[in-house]
Amino acid sequence: MIINVIGSVLVTLITGIVFWYSETKSNKKLKKEITGRYSLKTNLVYKIVGIVCILIGVILVNVMILNWNEEIKVIAPIVASIFLISGTLITMFYNNFRVEFDELRIIITNWIGQKKTFYWNEIIKINFVSSIKCLRIRSKTKQTLINQDAIGFISFIEMMELKTDYSRENLKIK
Repeated sequence: MIINVIGSVLVTLITGIVFWYSETKSNKKLKKEITGRYSLKTNLVYKIVGIVCILIGVILVNVMILNWNEEIKVIAPIVASIFLISGTLITMFYNNFRVEFDELRIIITNWIGQKKTFYWNEIIKINFVSSIKCLRIRSKTKQTLINQDAIGFISFIEMMELKTDYSRENLKIK
């Protein structure tokens, strides 16, 4: 009974700390780099979660190998794969995702390393998808998502408000 209470308190505390850290970093103001651009990067929380998922997956694989029997032959590999694959994808997102922007354009590198360039004057629609905490940007030929948890997201919003007719209030960004 007491172990369940302690576990619940720890999980709640850790989750609260992660959300607080993420919110603090996304509201951090960025300074221009030497190139004259701003650069948003993925929050460190993604790297930590990715590594933890990979570690859990590796531990599950080891336990599965050491305790192999007919009862776990289907479910054990599936559960281990879920952790290993999600950890790998989250870590790839942390390492590859980047948003660089200046007065003229936005260059977004997605989780697999592909780059898309948007010029501010070519953007036809911006909306905020609150369920996944991402800003969706569309031009006539392409679209992309920018994660709200990116370090310095507030600097991007300020530039967006200067260069487009969209604002934080009308997009309902919290």
